[in-house]
Amino acid sequence: MSVDDAGEPQHRSRQKKVGDALRRETRARLLEAAAEEFAARGYAQTTVTRLAAAAGVSVPTLYLVWGSKRELLRGYMEECLSGAASSPEDAASRFAGLPPLERLAGLAELVAEVAERAATGWRLYREAAAVDPEIAADWNELQLLRHRLFARVLDGIPEAALADGLTLETAIDTAWAIASPDAYDLLVRRLGYKCDDFRDWMKQTLTTAILAPAAVADATRA
Repeated sequence: MSVDDAGEPQHRSRQKKVGDALRRETRARLLEAAAEEFAARGYAQTTVTRLAAAAGVSVPTLYLVWGSKRELLRGYMEECLSGAASSPEDAASRFAGLPPLERLAGLAELVAEVAERAATGWRLYREAAAVDPEIAADWNELQLLRHRLFARVLDGIPEAALADGLTLETAIDTAWAIASPDAYDLLVRRLGYKCDDFRDWMKQTLTTAILAPAAVADATRA
């Protein structure tokens, strides 16, 4: 009997590869179904039966692959956030060494970049948190993760560059409140701002709220 490099019989190795590929395909189909069904009906009104049918799988398969509707929602949110500096470590690397004005401009770019993909997920989490305590805990965890990300983005801004009365800690809190899912919902979904308008508003508002005028003037002259 022939074996592969890992010492397994080759037919078992092939079966494992096929099985892994099928699981990945099934996960992807369920994520696509979640994006459509959750967006159309909201979390509470979307049943696992509808999700499974939209993905062309059985309900037991949905539970086998994702565990629960809540975990599928979390997977959908993580898929929305993929490709961006969505962790504190990513942010630390992306913004390392930038001067304060460029950090805030970069933060506005990052939030706008994520918001275009994640706005529906944010809305779903807010709505689902009202009816599901476990999702409320997930939503709180995601918000605190966003706060830690902002802390890494602003880390290194000298206090002398901050607006009067701000410390680095309160500057982080201020940025967290300004560049938030709630701000996106108010300006883009309710008032019709374009995503570029939202990004530009964040740049201006973050700069005015967080940096001392002298620091902005120095950066502009540089």
